[in-house]
Amino acid sequence: MAESAESTASVDRDRIRTDVAAALGEAPEDVGDDDDLFDLGLDSIRLMSLVEQWRGDTGSDIGFVDLAEEPTVAAWSRLFTGA
Repeated sequence: MAESAESTASVDRDRIRTDVAAALGEAPEDVGDDDDLFDLGLDSIRLMSLVEQWRGDTGSDIGFVDLAEEPTVAAWSRLFTGA
């Protein structure tokens, strides 16, 4: 069943923006590609929730520290998509 989730779920730029905006209670259009997500109010608890959600959906091994090093939609998109 995990393989099925990995093949159908992805974490791309739009999903990152949408999920982060939801965690912050903001509209996706209010979260820019290069905005520092911690400056927008993302905290470690919300970040860990996103990490666990994305891991569960994709099987990715990208973790909290990877995302905390450069907390922007653009950087996270590069990590997840390799682009």
